[in-house]
Amino acid sequence: MRKKRWIMSIISLIIILFMSEFVMLYSGKVGVLNITQRVISGAPHVIVQGQTLSYQGKIHWEEIQSSIEEYSLSDEGTVLYKAQGTPVPPPWVYVRKENNQGYRYMVPQLPWKL
Repeated sequence: MRKKRWIMSIISLIIILFMSEFVMLYSGKVGVLNITQRVISGAPHVIVQGQTLSYQGKIHWEEIQSSIEEYSLSDEGTVLYKAQGTPVPPPWVYVRKENNQGYRYMVPQLPWKL
């Protein structure tokens, strides 16, 4: 009986986590899973005009260095880059951490506006 109750409580927590992710997704905000993934990877927290950007993954800076240009600064003063020829605001924003490592972000949008 205890084992069944324990399993049901774990399943309930997982369901609540996914429901909260869907609520965050449909409100245009960054979810808990995205924040956790960003923290684990060591990527910086980037805020632009009061809005937290959604972490999209690591990149090798040397591979994209010739095709990006400086775009603007974040609210904290971090230099942001965008791909050359993309409109303002760009779909992807890049942040450089070290000489050969960077991170890709995007502004969270509502699913029906993608």
